[in-house]
Amino acid sequence: MSKLMEVFAAYKDLSFTDRIVFYTTLSNNVNVHEDNLQDFLIETRINDGNTCIYCESSHVVKNGKRKDGTQRFLCRDCKRSFIPRSCSITSGTRKDLSVWAQYLKCMSDKKTLKETAEECSISVTTAFYWRHKILDALKEVTDRVCLDGIVEADETFFNVSYKGNHKKSRQFKMPRKAHKRGNDIHRKGLSSEKVCVPCAVDVDGISFARPVKLGKVSSECLIEAFGRIISPSAILCTDNEKAYRTLARNNDIRLIQTDSDKRIIQQNDITYDIQRINAYHSILKGFINRFHGVSTKHLEHYIIWNNLISNNRRNQKENISLMFGQILSRRLTVHNSDISARPPLAFIT
Repeated sequence: MSKLMEVFAAYKDLSFTDRIVFYTTLSNNVNVHEDNLQDFLIETRINDGNTCIYCESSHVVKNGKRKDGTQRFLCRDCKRSFIPRSCSITSGTRKDLSVWAQYLKCMSDKKTLKETAEECSISVTTAFYWRHKILDALKEVTDRVCLDGIVEADETFFNVSYKGNHKKSRQFKMPRKAHKRGNDIHRKGLSSEKVCVPCAVDVDGISFARPVKLGKVSSECLIEAFGRIISPSAILCTDNEKAYRTLARNNDIRLIQTDSDKRIIQQNDITYDIQRINAYHSILKGFINRFHGVSTKHLEHYIIWNNLISNNRRNQKENISLMFGQILSRRLTVHNSDISARPPLAFIT
């Protein structure tokens, strides 16, 4: 078999997301041409077994073209018509995929809504909804994270914020008097006005965090947050919080707890501490503060965003390729009204 045939065979075995990474790396340009990207999407999403995007039937035929030249397809089984990017968060937006690629570049650069809107020639409102549609699609990536080796964990806290325009809302009523930028907390300590966010980071810099409850951390919320994230073979290093002991027993994880923030030495002269997770808290707080206050209902999205772009294993281009592949491959449709209607404290069960 020739080298070319070997490359072609290996390419056919790649997942759709990996093909996007390969394609954007080969093109050496995230601002890909729309016609070339459409051909690529047809080849990867439809031609492989002629799969219907909706019902996954193999009985798919071409069904003419739209006015802009986009190829349409028809499934003979479910009778639904679609285009290569249907049933993704980019469908129905009437913007070229090259604009979405540029938007992802802005996200990778941590640009604000106003800066992003100007660079992508879209409105600030559109920029806001695109941001949360993209982060909806990317949540699956962070949910598949597995932390191994020496894993440091600790919780951090954010003020509860109902930031947003609620004057015309029919679903939401402010439960209290509005606080300026969410900073006027009236109760001292870990009260119900604080959102608890357990965080963990491993030796490779891979991080995971999720808002789970209001007030003080509990063993139940730690099990919910880290139950599938921390490998049983990991060594978990935390402060002296008792809730982590229950997590370690429940998941059969070796636990090492420090006294305050001092380093401790274990067998084989290995040093265990929680300095890495403290540094992560500082980075996360700085990222959130960059946006002058984040609504609590969107807090998890911004944590996902921070974790993706701060991953030490990937450079910026690889991050953009990963995000681009995920938002195109995941079968997910999110409407603007869905984002607006989300409950302010959705993480509380």
